[in-house]
Amino acid sequence: MGMSASQARLLYLTAQLNNLSLKGQLVSDAKMRLALDTQQIQERYIKALNSSRLFLDTNIFTAGGMAAQSQLITLDNLRASGLRVSDGSKILGYNWEKVVTGTYQAVAGYVDGAPIYPLEPVPSSGFSAPPSGNAGFNANTATMQTIVSSTGLGTNDLEVMTYTTNINGATQNLDAIVIKSQEGFDAILAAIQNDIANGDFHNTLEQNFVFDDNMVVDMSNYTSAGIPYFQGVFDGNGVTINGLNGTQGLFRDLYGVAKNININGAVISAETDAIGGLAGYLGEGGIIENCNVTNVSITCTLHNTDYPEGYDSERAGVGGVVGYNNGSIHNTAATGTINVPYADSSFGYIGGFIGANVNTDYGSPNNVIENCYSDVNIYLGSGLDYSNSINGFIGDDTYETIINNCISLGSITNAGGFPINGTDLANWGPVLESNITNMMALDTRNNNSVLYWQQEDNPYFGNGQPMQPPTFLDETVNVPLVSGGNYNAQVWLNPGAPGYTDQIQTTAINNGLAVLNLSELQSQGLVNGQVAPNTSMDPIGYQQIPQYEMVDRYEMQLVEDPTFQISSRALEEGLRSGAYMLVKETDSEGTQTVSIGGVFYETIALDMCTMITDRSDENAMKKAEVEYERDMADIQAKDKKYEMDQKKIDTQYQAYLQEEESLKNVLSKNIENSYNTFKA
Repeated sequence: MGMSASQARLLYLTAQLNNLSLKGQLVSDAKMRLALDTQQIQERYIKALNSSRLFLDTNIFTAGGMAAQSQLITLDNLRASGLRVSDGSKILGYNWEKVVTGTYQAVAGYVDGAPIYPLEPVPSSGFSAPPSGNAGFNANTATMQTIVSSTGLGTNDLEVMTYTTNINGATQNLDAIVIKSQEGFDAILAAIQNDIANGDFHNTLEQNFVFDDNMVVDMSNYTSAGIPYFQGVFDGNGVTINGLNGTQGLFRDLYGVAKNININGAVISAETDAIGGLAGYLGEGGIIENCNVTNVSITCTLHNTDYPEGYDSERAGVGGVVGYNNGSIHNTAATGTINVPYADSSFGYIGGFIGANVNTDYGSPNNVIENCYSDVNIYLGSGLDYSNSINGFIGDDTYETIINNCISLGSITNAGGFPINGTDLANWGPVLESNITNMMALDTRNNNSVLYWQQEDNPYFGNGQPMQPPTFLDETVNVPLVSGGNYNAQVWLNPGAPGYTDQIQTTAINNGLAVLNLSELQSQGLVNGQVAPNTSMDPIGYQQIPQYEMVDRYEMQLVEDPTFQISSRALEEGLRSGAYMLVKETDSEGTQTVSIGGVFYETIALDMCTMITDRSDENAMKKAEVEYERDMADIQAKDKKYEMDQKKIDTQYQAYLQEEESLKNVLSKNIENSYNTFKA
C-alpha cells in the first residue's frame, strides 16, 4: 500500500471513531432521559395512589329497596341533595331573572276630575328702584346697569331693581337684574358666555339675577356646560326651565345662592367627574333653596381609568341635584334617573340627591341638608357589589353634615336589573354617618314598604324594622317562595291611586317621623305673588283621575342557567381552596347565613357536611395502575434497545481502533526507512 493511501485510510478511521463516540454519547443521553421518565412515572403513580376526591354519598330507591349511591360531586347531584354552591356573590349555574308571579293594578289612563282654577296674580310690587349701596353678595349696581345696557333690550325684558328675599333664614334687600322674558334670559346667558370666553370671572358671574314671577323659559337651543364659578344670587322666583340638555346642569360651580328654580326634563350626559341636575359642584358657602329638579336624566360615561382633570382624580361624583356638595341645601327635591354604565366596586360617589358630601365644616349652618326629597332610580354597570359610596340619597357621606326631615326613594340596580350588594333594599349602601333626624327611606321596587328610619345621631339604617300601615292595604295575595310554598304579602296602593299619598304619610307617622309635604315646604319660595284659586274664572284644566288595569307582577327569582358548565374537578378544587362554598337556602337570618340576591343561605363547612366524603377514587387508582404498568413496559423496551445499540457501537469502535493502531505502526516504519535512506 502506498504512503498516501495509508494516510487517507487513517483519516477515515479517525472520522469513524469520532462518529461512533458521538453516537455513544447520544445513547447515553437517551438512557439518562429514560431514567428521568422512569422517576416521573413512579412519582405520578405514587401521587395517584395517595390522592383523594370528594364524593356525594346518598341513599336511593331501587327495585330491590333502599341502596347506597356514591358519585363524584357535581352541581346537579348537589342540588338534588338540597345543596348549592356559591362564589360569595352568586349561585353557580343560576341567574336572577324576572319571573311573572301574579298581577297588580297599574294606571292605564286618566279621566277628568275636579276643575283646576287659575291663581289670581298679584302685581309684582316686590321690586323697586335700587337705592345706593344695596347690592349685596359682592354685586355692583353700576355693573348690573352696564350689563343690561349692553344687551340693547328694554325694560320689558331686563331691568335693574331692588327686591326683598330670604336667604338661609335671613331677610335680604338685594339689587338684581330682573329677567322678564325669554329674550332677556337669552341675553344674560350670552353675556355670561362672553365673560367666560374672555376669562372675566368678576363681571356677570358676581352679580344677582331674579326672574319675574313664575316665568317659563326654554334652553333647548343651548348645549349646557354649566355656568362656572357663579358667586351671586340666582333667584328663579318660581321659574320653570325646560329643554336643558348638555354636559352639566344649570351650574358647573355654584359658590353663591340658587333658589326658587324648577328644572324640568333636563338631559345631561358627560364623561366628567362632577355632574348634578342643578350644579356639578356646590362650593364652600354655597346655598340651594326651594329648587326642584324633576324628570332629570343624567348619564356619566366616565371610566375607571384615564381620568380627565377635574375635582377628584379617582371618583365620579354624580347626584340628582349636586355632584359634590360643600354647602347647604334646603327645601329641594329631585326625581328622575342616573345612569353610570362604567361604575364598579371602587369607582364613583353616586347618590339620588347628592353624589358626595365634601363639606368639612360640621355643625355650621353652612353645612345642613333639610326638608329634601329624592326619588331617583340609579342604574350601574354589570356587577353586583357596589357597596362603595352609592346610596339612594348621598353616595358618600364621609364628611358629616346635619340631615333633617328628608325622604329617599328610588331603586339602585345594575345593568341587568339586579339589585346591588346582593340585597333587595333600594337605599342600601354605605351607612350615612351624619347627624340625622327624621330620615325615611322607601323601597319603590317593593311596594313602598318602609325599609329604614332613625331618630338619633349616627344611625345605622340596617337596624330598622319595617312597619306597614294596614289601613291602606288594598289586597292580600299569596306570593310563591323560591324554595317552595308561599306567604301572604300585603300589596300597597299604586302611585296615583286614591290614598297613595296618605299611605306614605301614615307610614311616616307610624314610625315617628315628621310628615313631609314638599309643596308646603316650598310654598314660600315658589308661589310668591299668588293667592287662592279664582273660581269666578274659567277652569284652566281638570284633576286627572287615574284608571287602572291589571298587569303582570314580576319578581327576581333564581333560574337555572343551561349554558353554565363546570367540571367535577374544578368544583372540587374551588371548594377545597375556599373560592366556593356550600350553601343551603333558609328562611331566617343568622350568624352562619349570607344574603345572595335577596335570599338567605346557610353556609355549610365542607368538613362538616356528612353527605360529602373525602376518600380515594378506586376507579382512578385502577386506571393509574394500568397506566403505570404500560409506561414501565415501554421504558423497559426502550432500555433494552439502547443496551443493544451501545454494544454494537462498542464493537465497531474497537475494530476501528485496532485498525488505526496498525496503520500508525506502518506509517511509522515507512518514515523511519525513508530517514535512513536519506541519511545514507
